[in-house]
Amino acid sequence: MRLHNRWAGRGAAVLAAGALLATFGLSGTSSASSPLGAPPKATGTPLVVAMIDLIGAPVSFPEAEQGAQAAIAYVNGYLDGINNHPIVLKECSNTTLAAPASATCANELVADNPTLVLGAADTGAAGAFPIWQAHHLAYVGGSSFTPVESNATNSVIFTSLALSDNAAPLAFAAHTLHIKSVAIIEANDTQGLASGAVIENVANTLEMTHTQVPLSDTASTSDFAAAAAQAESSNPGLIYVEAPSECVQTVLALKQTGYAGKLAGVGPCAAPPAIAAMGAAANGFFFGSPQVGFDQSHTKQWGQEIAITEAALAKYAPKNIALDAPALDDFGAVMNLRTTLDAIKGKLTEKSIIGAFEKGSNHPNWLAHPYTCNRKQVPTQASVCNPYEQLFQVNNGAVATLTTKWVNGAQYYKPTG
Repeated sequence: MRLHNRWAGRGAAVLAAGALLATFGLSGTSSASSPLGAPPKATGTPLVVAMIDLIGAPVSFPEAEQGAQAAIAYVNGYLDGINNHPIVLKECSNTTLAAPASATCANELVADNPTLVLGAADTGAAGAFPIWQAHHLAYVGGSSFTPVESNATNSVIFTSLALSDNAAPLAFAAHTLHIKSVAIIEANDTQGLASGAVIENVANTLEMTHTQVPLSDTASTSDFAAAAAQAESSNPGLIYVEAPSECVQTVLALKQTGYAGKLAGVGPCAAPPAIAAMGAAANGFFFGSPQVGFDQSHTKQWGQEIAITEAALAKYAPKNIALDAPALDDFGAVMNLRTTLDAIKGKLTEKSIIGAFEKGSNHPNWLAHPYTCNRKQVPTQASVCNPYEQLFQVNNGAVATLTTKWVNGAQYYKPTG
């Protein structure tokens, strides 16, 4: 997955909470008070949590903080906080994407004496982690975008982005659709090429022949047409779009060249604004996501969590929150934090926090597959505790669950070197 807002960017506008809920089968009109209940508020001393996010940067994920803040407000107001201690989020924005900016943020945040770090989306994690580790701070949740947070011994992360979300659709294509070849249209930057390499690796394991087609750095209409033609020229059974900011242009170019085969890729291609822009060209597009869909196929098992998430976001999140994986990852991380830390007796330390998450297996994971933090779940992402994704497909302008069976595409990634 390239580092772009999963539902926003060039060709995909910001997705409102109500729009996403409607897309996945809920009206978004349920009462906020009913599912949230009315327990007493947390009244103890604050429990400070630090966060570095990408806000105001060339690539931004404000929704990670917004999702976390909505969950924190719910936990503080309705679940008595953590052992009656209200969570207070101290956030710093990396506006350059680089490690030095994250180091500056980390130094500022440790002055607030945080109990732990809540992960978000930070491409500069290499600058922050030496500071987190020097201050013996656990890092919990967020998006596994870089090798640093994905492998640090003081880190646990509940979903796998950049690897499993790309691997799962390919595994589904090979095993369920019996596709033997794939052309990968990828963004021509560091992260896009890295994600393309993940897809290539998985394709090799699945014995799928593959062709990689990098987009131009400054792609124009003619560049998209050329990339579409190049991808089609290999006569693939599947074209995989790994270019979140250029989904609309790429898919439309494929339609214009007459491509009528299978189409898959990353989540931003299935944002309602992108679907509207692509029209019939988006039909059949499928993708992986670590969270369950908010539709009838999941309400029996996940109905309460869906209702609480819907109500908390409606009550506390901005109306234009982009409900992508970073947003739901952080909402879920706060809920997982509350469950696990509430059971810890004694002082909350890096050792006690990480140890609590590493203990046992198959722990409930908010709106996602159960997690096991044994550092063996995802190749090259030792800190990631859950490799599973569900698959969704665009049909007639809407997103529907393609299969309720969890797909572990990460098992097909084979580390090299």
